[in-house]
Amino acid sequence: MTGSAALVTVLVVPLAGAVAALLAGRRGAVAAGLLTSALGVPAALALAGAVLAGGMQRVAVGGWAVPLGIELRADGLAAAMLLMTAVIGAGIAVYAWRYFGAAGHHDPHDLAAGPPGPAGKAAPASTQWLFWPVWLLAWGALNALYLSGDLFNLYVTLELLGLAAVALVALAGAGAAAAALRYLLLALLGSMLYILGVELLYAAHQTMDLLQLRERLQPGLSVWLAAALMTTGLLVKTAIFPLHFWLPPAHGSAPAPVSAALSALVVKAGFYLLARLWLDLFGALPGAGVVPALLGALGACAVLWGGVQALRQTRLKAMIAYSTVAQLGYLMIALLLASGAGGAAAGAAGGAMHAAVLLAASHAAAKASMFMCAGSLLAAYGHDRIDAMAGFGTQLPITATAFALAALSLVGLPPTGGFVGKFALVEAAVRAGAWWAVAVVLAGSLLAAAFLFHALSRAFADAPADKTSAEVPAAPQLAALALALVAVALAAAGEPLRRLLTVGAAT
Repeated sequence: MTGSAALVTVLVVPLAGAVAALLAGRRGAVAAGLLTSALGVPAALALAGAVLAGGMQRVAVGGWAVPLGIELRADGLAAAMLLMTAVIGAGIAVYAWRYFGAAGHHDPHDLAAGPPGPAGKAAPASTQWLFWPVWLLAWGALNALYLSGDLFNLYVTLELLGLAAVALVALAGAGAAAAALRYLLLALLGSMLYILGVELLYAAHQTMDLLQLRERLQPGLSVWLAAALMTTGLLVKTAIFPLHFWLPPAHGSAPAPVSAALSALVVKAGFYLLARLWLDLFGALPGAGVVPALLGALGACAVLWGGVQALRQTRLKAMIAYSTVAQLGYLMIALLLASGAGGAAAGAAGGAMHAAVLLAASHAAAKASMFMCAGSLLAAYGHDRIDAMAGFGTQLPITATAFALAALSLVGLPPTGGFVGKFALVEAAVRAGAWWAVAVVLAGSLLAAAFLFHALSRAFADAPADKTSAEVPAAPQLAALALALVAVALAAAGEPLRRLLTVGAAT
């Protein structure tokens, strides 16, 4: 498969799958979703291989060149994010297959048929199948976002992704209505701020293509106002502290496969766009280092605040949701170091971006696995109260193993991808002389160890406080274990990822 063919395939497969799942209805939606997942991984692998072998891949949609037409582009960063999305998405699809049942109705092996959780009752059986077309639409929007080469199409894909994410949260039923509405309002606010910034840039430069804008960009009030609006909008969408208040309720109240998709993949879109803006577009402006410095400071606050809040939670899904706030903080710190702000050496900047992508991928795999484990425990016990799950390691050994491996990666212990990512981040911080970042990473890791190992300790309690009230099939537990193993195996992806990220990197 040629690079251009792989690029188009990566974009078309999930969007075609969404249409097929919608047309197939309750009986065929699962098959469409699983087939799409099976095709998505090799397509993303083929594109990553083409980028490594031949450099940035481009496709002019309809044969029209920029600025009249739309150009799709895949460099090393986009290829890495696409591959991460495909692998994690495949694991989520396998889990959702058993979670929602094979035909969208309750049966003895349907995890969603278990007792209600803290968000209220489970999604109605008549609407469970809608997960598949909406999730595949979100996947397609993510892929289109990573491949878009101009600011307006980035806005369109960001809007599609946000609306699909809100719809996924709403699948939990009436109990998640407030969280879904809050998510919708904040998503619309973020989109409005972003598009206002795009309009200012277009009025000043008559193009929205990223490469052309980078060549034409001149410092001025309109450019700085555009940068401020777009950055603020993306901070809202990414749930960076202190704009994170919508994330724990949305992620905590959604069905387990939805929580996994939101936490692992959807929030990474905002980080990707912030990286594009401040590494590729606005980074050359005089004084541009102030914004990455602010993002780094917010990231440090997010690591500490998110860790403390996670430590205070008594419910498992809420704890995992707050840990997402903390983990996103590491990405903001890495973005600061990757920008070269504060006189960071080139080696430190390149190492920080490598650390950011590796941490993003490790977090995606581990957090998806952890939310899947929470879903299995919720189905088994009928609740997710941490202190009332004593002895779950004996009753659900596969789930306990998956949770333990995911926790090791999130804390950053060897031999996991999280360890390699945090080591690379600390190394970049030391090279840049950012000792405060080293202290934040160490403090965040200690907080993560405290709240994650507290939850994990329940698995090894002598006697269960609550007996399981439902049997959990092996398939969803194995899906969680597979993603936890991916988080561990990413420790070996350091060098290939480093070579991939050099393709098309801004200089």
